[in-house]
Amino acid sequence: MRHHLALAAIALLLTACGFQPRRALTLPPELGAVQVESGDRYSRLADGLARALERAGANADKAADRQRRARLRIVSERWNEGPLSTDATARIREYVTRYSVQFELIDAAGVTRVPRETVELSREYAFDATRSFGTPAEQEVIREELQRDMVAAILRRIDASLRADD
Repeated sequence: MRHHLALAAIALLLTACGFQPRRALTLPPELGAVQVESGDRYSRLADGLARALERAGANADKAADRQRRARLRIVSERWNEGPLSTDATARIREYVTRYSVQFELIDAAGVTRVPRETVELSREYAFDATRSFGTPAEQEVIREELQRDMVAAILRRIDASLRADD
């Protein structure tokens, strides 16, 4: 009985504070096929976005005429790393990695559906000079996580913009 009351109380508290689980991204069918364009043909971000868009219903039909496709343009993709904090002897203790992407979404008719926007994400991590052998691997993991998070952030922005237009 206590278990049921506790679950009911948690459910009531979550709904009272406005919590809602994220719903799956679904793109409007009139958007049609979406082609991801990037200046870097080996961009992991572009590949991740293409896969995520396919899962969201924007078929990436290779046979579709390029003029009939919506285009998600990655205008710029920038990485920046730098010190975040130092200790009393001026040794760096924490670093920050920033990832900034500028993008826009243009539909097949050439109408800008999501105007050029910039999304910036960052991660902080501790630096230990005595363990410098692990740092490059940690940095690579952080970059991969940021790219995954960037795909999700861009798709949420697109979803919000398209919902606002409806």
